[in-house]
Amino acid sequence: MSRSLFLIDGNSLLNRAYYALPPLTTINGEPTNAVYGFSMMLFRLLDDYQPDKIMVAFDVGKPTFRHQAYEEYKAHRTGMPDDLRPQVGILKEVLDAWGIERLELAGYEADDIIGTVAKKGESLGYQVYIVTGDRDAFQLISEQTKILLTKRGIKEVEVIDLKALYDLYELEPKQIIDLKGLMGDTSDNIPGVPGVGEKTALKLLKKHNSIEQLYQQIDQEKGKLKERLIENHDQALLSKELATIDCNVPIEVDFDAALEYKQEELVKLFQRLEFKSLLERITGDQLELQLVGEEHTSIPITQVTSADQFAEFKEAFLASNALGLEVTEELITIGGQQQTWVFPCEYHLELSQFLADHSGKVKLYCNDYKLMLRLFYETLQDWTVDLDIGLAAYVLNPGGNSDLSSLSVHYGGLSPLVELDDPLQASAQRCWRMVELAPFLKEQMKVDDLWHLYTELEFPLAKILAHMEHTGILVNQERLADLSSEMEESLTRLTEEIYEIAGEEFNINSPKQLGVILFEKLGLPVIKRTKTGPSTDAEVLDQLSYHPVVNKILEYRQINKLKSTYADALAELINPNTKRIHTTYNQTVTATGRLSSTNPNLQNIPVRTKEGKRIRGTFEAAPGCQLLTADYSQIELRVLAHFSQDEGLISAFNSGRDIHTQTAAEVLGIPLDQVTPEERNQAKAINFGIVYGISSFGLARGTNLSQAKAQEYIDLYFRRYPGVKAYMDNIIKQAKELGYVTTLLKRRRYLPDINSKNYMRRNFAQRMAMNTPIQGSAADIIKLAMLKVEKSLRDNNLQARLLLQVHDELVLEVPNEELEQVAKIVKADMEGIIDLLVKLEVDINVGENWEAVKPL
Repeated sequence: MSRSLFLIDGNSLLNRAYYALPPLTTINGEPTNAVYGFSMMLFRLLDDYQPDKIMVAFDVGKPTFRHQAYEEYKAHRTGMPDDLRPQVGILKEVLDAWGIERLELAGYEADDIIGTVAKKGESLGYQVYIVTGDRDAFQLISEQTKILLTKRGIKEVEVIDLKALYDLYELEPKQIIDLKGLMGDTSDNIPGVPGVGEKTALKLLKKHNSIEQLYQQIDQEKGKLKERLIENHDQALLSKELATIDCNVPIEVDFDAALEYKQEELVKLFQRLEFKSLLERITGDQLELQLVGEEHTSIPITQVTSADQFAEFKEAFLASNALGLEVTEELITIGGQQQTWVFPCEYHLELSQFLADHSGKVKLYCNDYKLMLRLFYETLQDWTVDLDIGLAAYVLNPGGNSDLSSLSVHYGGLSPLVELDDPLQASAQRCWRMVELAPFLKEQMKVDDLWHLYTELEFPLAKILAHMEHTGILVNQERLADLSSEMEESLTRLTEEIYEIAGEEFNINSPKQLGVILFEKLGLPVIKRTKTGPSTDAEVLDQLSYHPVVNKILEYRQINKLKSTYADALAELINPNTKRIHTTYNQTVTATGRLSSTNPNLQNIPVRTKEGKRIRGTFEAAPGCQLLTADYSQIELRVLAHFSQDEGLISAFNSGRDIHTQTAAEVLGIPLDQVTPEERNQAKAINFGIVYGISSFGLARGTNLSQAKAQEYIDLYFRRYPGVKAYMDNIIKQAKELGYVTTLLKRRRYLPDINSKNYMRRNFAQRMAMNTPIQGSAADIIKLAMLKVEKSLRDNNLQARLLLQVHDELVLEVPNEELEQVAKIVKADMEGIIDLLVKLEVDINVGENWEAVKPL
């Protein structure tokens, strides 16, 4: 019996795996989907064929002899995706540990190496199998060589032998080269003969057998085709040369050598890459590998359209142990391994009532609890969910990939989900996967000491956020329209003034035209350049603001942005029924634990400018109510004092004096009453900058200090507050050792670049290590406060309600008669929410609109 030799086109299969599987990353952010798919394919080959020898060939890069023959060869190919590039090296590590020989040779492509080794294998009596997704390899087919052509990603393989090739093209293997020479190949940028496609090329080859014979018998052709063939004679021959696989590559291969299988090394690699299901194969456990696509069988789906079907669902539901639940605006899908039910809108009320009465008897898993509550606010409030998969994933790794496929691989050792064309089957698959995955996520949260963060903070907060999104905030549409009109008038006035100073009209919003005016006509100095010319960004204009036209342009830009981003855009988002704007809070987006808001982003409305404050003035309280804002005072600096335990900083806060004036006095060694406003601003810049790992360059840019003076100020600061410096150093050390940092509530942020050899990446990770525990703890505190305030309002039967959370500030709508009581409750709850080494302080303001709020 002949031995089998498997030659794998490494680049081809890695690319196939990359595009076949969803993005997968380790908990540290290392991309792995292509290596995972490639490894599964190797297991499949081992299972199905038991090969005697496997070798994997790789391209080494340009130039090859083809590039020398034709400069445009493969010129149109896009670069390798950023998250695929590092996986080439990872795969080679895996192959080396597996004991699988790698074949590479500079100046030659993997095809040529495979062709050469295939012919050598044939001469030694091997039955050769070439695994590739590239049809160019068809020219290598022989009695002893077959192609395993990967199709539809990596899960389907078609065996192409001599018979199958003839069935496809009615050609011999060597004629595949002529076929490519005539029709060309867009993927490799092989030109071929313009106007000759596969159908025409096949017709010509059946008639003439080869390109050479075609040109010897060219007079048999007629018309335009004959003209094109004659005009492109040299190009056709060049294309055939480019398509020909070189089977005489000078590469040495020892067919008798047996590479060492390093099981321990491979285990460590698979552990690092979090390939839990693949680990079972190499550690001796006799568990079946779940290949992509092979574990999925169609789940029976019932689309509920009758009372009888609903009754059948109820019976099956109560007999179930666990089910997944997915909600869209039109459908609610509930399912498990055996059956899935789909409920259209007309059944949602009846279903929600049933879930409210019985959901506690069955474990229900969903992927976005807050979205469900928001979409079906009136009906899906009083029912039990055992786990929100998306929220659990966020708690485990705020910066990680949270799609079901990635989570399945990382935490459950399960295979990625199958790509299904049928949306109902895809939904059914997701519902069942939630059930499979949930126990793994629960266990991991407990192992990482994050269960309390999920159960006591994030999950209950989802319900409060849904309430806030549903309630919305009242917006005065007429006032917004008036504001937009006023801004339009200001823009018209500024435009005329800019034209007058410039001496001509131009497009103020065009960086190119503005550059011509500023640097060519007015002769202002070029401060920074871009690829297209001198820069006119905000930083440049700030430095040129001494010129009157630049001042006007800065004002124009500011008003134009406010008008388009807020005055006009907000008007489009007002709900015509409620007259309110209903923002969406993103609970699982930021890596620090902070909430963000979209559609619109109400956390980003400017407050420092007069026009920005007027935008806030359009947000109003309902009739008979006031807006109450509760803002934590300098919470991040107070958290820093707590973490650093610096006696000087703690004393500065507890003194009750202005922290920035106190800092300036202590750092500069001067009495409090001698601190100037400028010195206070410098102290304020460093106080807040320290939290973000500010540099002397950064401090100098934000103040009137020189860089040398800024560095001197930073050094003085750390000498006065040595506990802060020690904390910063220790937190970076901890991050390097553990790979993550934590907040007060033990929320983790993983920092995969903390030990990077790249200075920029490592430096950024270090700044995140310093900032995250502080900013993340502030986020934890405001979230705890939201839970406490909401509970107090309900416990006291108050009508006041939370409307917005804007970083360190809560905005409530309060009936006039409740104002004094609610103010006391909110201040007490927020200030007493957690014990720190310094007291938390909350500023309470009230008013008829968000701009007009004043201290109570």
